[in-house]
Amino acid sequence: MGKSKKLRSVLMAIPTLCFAFPLCFLFVTSLEKKGFANYLFVLTEIRVERNIMNSLIVAVITVLIVLAITLPASFAFSKMKFPGQNILFLIVLMAMMIPGISIAVPMVKIIRSLNLVNNYFSLILPYVAINSPIALILGKNFMDGLSAELMEAAKIDGCTTWTSFLHIYLPLAVPVSSIISVFTFLNCWNEFVYAKLFMQKEAMQMVSTIPIKFQADMYTNIPALFAGLVIVQLPVLILYLMFQNTFREGLTAGAVKG
Repeated sequence: MGKSKKLRSVLMAIPTLCFAFPLCFLFVTSLEKKGFANYLFVLTEIRVERNIMNSLIVAVITVLIVLAITLPASFAFSKMKFPGQNILFLIVLMAMMIPGISIAVPMVKIIRSLNLVNNYFSLILPYVAINSPIALILGKNFMDGLSAELMEAAKIDGCTTWTSFLHIYLPLAVPVSSIISVFTFLNCWNEFVYAKLFMQKEAMQMVSTIPIKFQADMYTNIPALFAGLVIVQLPVLILYLMFQNTFREGLTAGAVKG
């Protein structure tokens, strides 16, 4: 048993180090020469706060829309029966397998025809479309793990299907909602292709396109460049630290049926 635990610890430590080393290297390099003055230089000279705010607006609105669409749909697929249910869910599974980049060309034509270039919704619409399938599957799997007796008890008490969802299932779905929120937020925050295609004005650019700007403005100042990259990823780290407990609960929620 002792050897087994040691082996497990080693196997867990290897991927942890693989992820942690680049982050540590990034942070240590960002402090070279001038220390935290590198961060002050980025914040005062490069002015990234507008880009960060743009990404926050797009990511938060996308998360809210994805939750508003997929949580009721997850409940419907899990606890209700309706014609074409299996076919519709198969379409969702197929949509999840389609790479987001593969629909870039038609998406560009749609966004331009709607005159949404340099508009937040030019990113929100494709981000919702890309993130909804996996969110729906996560939500349905969680709802499948909730007892059907909850619905029966609610009907006995006079609840309709909709009120059962709002007052019983939705409060119980907080763990999976946190998982969906974090995954969707990260996907929006880190997405590059659509952000580069649709946000062409400098004032509307997303945080994911900032590294190109850093490279152009600070290609000889490596510590400041790395400080900028740390600042870009800081909101993601704060988000994880704030919701890590709920995030862990969501990862295991629904694993046991009944």
